[in-house]
Amino acid sequence: MLKNNNSEKQQHYLKKTAPFEANIKEILKNEDAIMAECRAEPSSAAIKLFFLSERMLDAASNYLVINGIGQAVLNMKDENALGEAKKSVSKALIYLENIVTGKVDAPFSEYAEALAELESVDTARRCFIVKKIGLTISLLKIAYGDNSKWRWVFVDMEGHSAAVAKNLLDLKKLQVNSDPSSPDYEPLLYHTRFVKKMLSNAADRFHSRYVIAAKRQEDVLKAGNFLNALRSLHIILNERDEAEKVKKKYDSWFGTLESELKKSAAKS
Repeated sequence: MLKNNNSEKQQHYLKKTAPFEANIKEILKNEDAIMAECRAEPSSAAIKLFFLSERMLDAASNYLVINGIGQAVLNMKDENALGEAKKSVSKALIYLENIVTGKVDAPFSEYAEALAELESVDTARRCFIVKKIGLTISLLKIAYGDNSKWRWVFVDMEGHSAAVAKNLLDLKKLQVNSDPSSPDYEPLLYHTRFVKKMLSNAADRFHSRYVIAAKRQEDVLKAGNFLNALRSLHIILNERDEAEKVKKKYDSWFGTLESELKKSAAKS
């Protein structure tokens, strides 16, 4: 809870945030119950974990509203609410990762069987959760601000979200998704577009962290993994020109890295 000497403003803040605090309390109560069900019935865990992921994003949204109220009423950023929002997004990603995988370079055969357990979750709902993940992370970054200490930490979250979003794609459906009259056609199309954007953004963000912040070779390697995943997706969709552009970007980044490593070795 935010501290402020103005008791009238404080009471107004508490009144405004009470419904959102109640929402969060209910979500967390349901989370404990559903996790117990998952442990008791592992065969139906995938659907329950997907639902929990949605609920964790709902919790994050409530925390973001609480922060907004704090800023509007008390003129203070609610670091606790933002921290809990960040934790809620991370939990949403972990729940989805536990269904499929969080590895961006995982072959489809590795998680296809697990993904099949989500068959009852229609394509539109999968597309919606991917969009919601991206939007929630964007709102969280805005709430923290450009100069936040978490600026580069969000790179890992964005990478995690891109990997999970990609692994929620049913590549078998993607390859035969050519009938505009199919109910899966449009949501699968949008899901694919979101994934392309998320993979590209994750690659750029890891590369930027290497260039601007940490100079860790690991970040370039991660950026390369996301580019490879994006290129593979373009190839599956027979988008040869786009795949070639991604390959050129990959070659450029790793050519620069190799040159930097040679210069560093020469100096030492």
